[in-house]
Amino acid sequence: MDNLKKILDDFLTDQKERLSKRTYNDYSNVISLFEDYLNSYAYMHLPAKEQDNFEEKAIYGEESYCEMYSIDQLSSMQIDDFMADFMIRKVMAEKYLMKKTATVMRRFSKWLKNNDYITEEKFDIIYSTINEKKDSLPKAAELSDLIYDESIKNEFNKYSSYEEGNYAVTKIKPGKLWVKDYMEAGEEIGPVIVPKKITDLAERDFFVFLELGKKNGKYYIVNSGNVYPY
Repeated sequence: MDNLKKILDDFLTDQKERLSKRTYNDYSNVISLFEDYLNSYAYMHLPAKEQDNFEEKAIYGEESYCEMYSIDQLSSMQIDDFMADFMIRKVMAEKYLMKKTATVMRRFSKWLKNNDYITEEKFDIIYSTINEKKDSLPKAAELSDLIYDESIKNEFNKYSSYEEGNYAVTKIKPGKLWVKDYMEAGEEIGPVIVPKKITDLAERDFFVFLELGKKNGKYYIVNSGNVYPY
């Protein structure tokens, strides 16, 4: 059975024949990042005994994850982790790359099914996982940039008090957000005053680290982290 590295390489070879050079470069970039993810983090989804086996070999540089395993060790959980965590936290991908990531992963999953690497049932699960993120990820990337810009605008203003936490968006009105710390029990905080272009993109249950300054009963963003979709 072909290992994951050969499967990824074969996928790119097939795509090169039908894509323009620019589009192929996008595909190659996404697949390279996916391979990096698999080699660095996919083992954490293995059973405990198999994790030990992988780590032992990896310590001595014998084989990478993609060299060691085949398609049976590729799961929807890994793809979700790649798209919704690795691409945001490690790559800090912008909107364009997030959109391309969803496109490439959809094409890759179809290619796996059409070439009999995965069953129809596994394809449905993987494809559904990708579709759940394909719209929210580019939106979250764009929102991260807008919230950061807003924090720069506000950070040197004077406030009566400050709060910070890992917040989930709980309510949205034009120009106003309400948030609640999802790591600690606490009350909803708001309104957080932001430009309408931020509330146009925001969705309930988007997660983001925020430092908020309070003034006259309203909150303003003074520092922020990446936005993660639910």
